[in-house]
Parts: sequence; C-alpha cells; structure tokens
Amino acid sequence: MCTGIKLEAVSGEIFWGRTMDLAAGMFGEDAGNAMPSSIINVPRNIEMKSALKSWTSKYAAVGVGGTDTIALYDGVNEKGLAGDIQVLMECTRASNEAIEARHQIPVIGEEFVAYILTQYASVEEIRADYTKFALSDQLFIKGLDLQIPAHYTFVDSTGDSVVLEPVNDGAFKMYDNVGVVTNSPEYNWHTTNLRNYIGLNRMNVTTDKPMNAHLTLKPIEAGTGYGLFGLPGDFTSVSRFTRAAVVANYMDDFAKEEGINQLYAAFRSVIIPRGLEHADADSPLTDYTRYWVGYDLSQRKLYVQSGNGLAVSEKTIDESLTTMTYTPVDTGNNVHVL
Repeated sequence: MCTGIKLEAVSGEIFWGRTMDLAAGMFGEDAGNAMPSSIINVPRNIEMKSALKSWTSKYAAVGVGGTDTIALYDGVNEKGLAGDIQVLMECTRASNEAIEARHQIPVIGEEFVAYILTQYASVEEIRADYTKFALSDQLFIKGLDLQIPAHYTFVDSTGDSVVLEPVNDGAFKMYDNVGVVTNSPEYNWHTTNLRNYIGLNRMNVTTDKPMNAHLTLKPIEAGTGYGLFGLPGDFTSVSRFTRAAVVANYMDDFAKEEGINQLYAAFRSVIIPRGLEHADADSPLTDYTRYWVGYDLSQRKLYVQSGNGLAVSEKTIDESLTTMTYTPVDTGNNVHVL
C-alpha cells in the first residue's frame, strides 16, 4: 500500500512524492522475498524492451524501479511530467485480443509508468489519450504469475494531475487528483469520504466551553491540536488518504527552497514503521514503508530515502546518457556528526 502527496510552493513550483509500502524486500532486506530495486536513469531515443511490444523513448526520465528492468514504480521526465503506480484492488485486465477488438492499445501494468513518462510531456496530453489504452492480462515476467493490481497518478510542473484507474475490463476511468492518492476503494469514494471531516481545522481550542450551569469544559494542554481531534490515525488506505489530505492542505505556505523539506514533513504522517502490518501471525514479512521519494518537478530531480536508514539519495535526469543506468539507493545512516 502507498500514499502520494502533491504540494505547491508560493511561486508555483510543484513538489510531489510517494511512499512505497510493501511486504517485499527492495534494497537487500527480507532477501527471501526480494524485489530488487534501484534508481533508474532512462535516456531518450533508446529501445524500451517491453514484454508486450517494445517502444522507443521520446523523453529521458529518472525514477525508482526494478533493477535490470524497464519498470518504473515512479519517476519524472525531462518535461517535468511525473507519475507512479500504486495498488488498487479493484483493478481489472483483459486479453490483448479483447482490447484490440475494442480498438484500444494493450499495455502491461508494470510498464505503464515507464511508457507514459517516456512518451508524454504533460498531463494535458494524457487527458487527450488515456482512453486509447487498457491493461493487458499478459504477464510482465514470463513464468512468474504475479501482477500488481494497480492505479496510476500523473502530475506535471503546472500542477495539473490525474488519477487513472483501470476498472472497466482494463480500460481507465480518469479523475482529477485533489492532491493525495492512496489505495482502495476507487478514487471518487475517497473524495466523497473527505466530507465526513469537514469540521476539522488547524486552530487550537484555547477558551473554556460552558456546557451548563454545572459543567464547563477546559481545554487540556492549552487546547493544542484540538482542531484536528478526530483525524484518523491508523494506516488503512482510507485513513491515510484523509490524514494526508488534511495535513497537506493545512501546512504553512512555503518557498520553493523549502519544498522537499515540506514534502517530507507531510509524508511523516503516513510513513508506516516496520512490524505493524503482518498478513497473519505466522508471517515474518510486514507491509511497511520500504522507501519514500520526493520529486522537485521544476528541477527534474528526486530525493529517495529507504526504510532501512536515514540517508537520502539525490538524482537528477542525466540527458547525456545513451543506455539505462541502475544506481543503488543508499540504505545507510550517514548522519552528520558535529
């Protein structure tokens, strides 16, 4: 499970990121159930060797993805378009034959982020074309019967953003992104559910409240935090969506130089510690935040921190490359000792 958040600086620069919450090792942890991952730099004008139908990259991109694959979990391209894949249990797929019979183009879900980021320059372009595509039931890795039930977020440097959910036999529904994305149920359910929290605000309750002649309620600890009393604190997708939406929208305005710091501050409310989400009592694996990543869309740059250490790895698109590169994420602590 995962969370995505978009913030905007006072001067208009867009900062976007996601957590990757997963019950599988990505950077050397949980080796028996591994999904090896790296920072991937994709050059323009190279062949992207798809399990379905290869294509040539039109734009360079950088992101986090599967080591020695073309699969990007998230990324940003040279035009400032970013996107990611997250779990959606309502995801559907169809056969290539059924999709083509509808005059649509079949795409493999695990390759879709890489395809969009290397072929499209803006969300406006995606809005114009998204109905052309549908998710194929063809496997990403031949012989490995594993497919991610997915939906997708795309955001560009203008702040325009959409959520694409393949819920109609592989075909997509499109929603305007309100600034946060998590997982199931479908996106419009989450935005409707936010109405239950319309009474929350960021103001402390600092005055006594007389109830009757014999009862006056006095705020505890000077009323600090009472405006958000009732904000869900668990890690279900529904609660993370609500918490991320409230936190992101009530934070102070910020300058572009503070963008990644502000983004990280927002994500601290939804980062899942290791050990809280076991599938059952006998499972040693836990669904926790394997990494969080923040993107500065104006700079085409990412900042990624694994769940295994304090170090942050920074990477910018390298437009001089002619082949894909795979750079390990720093999983150490690298604390600045004074």
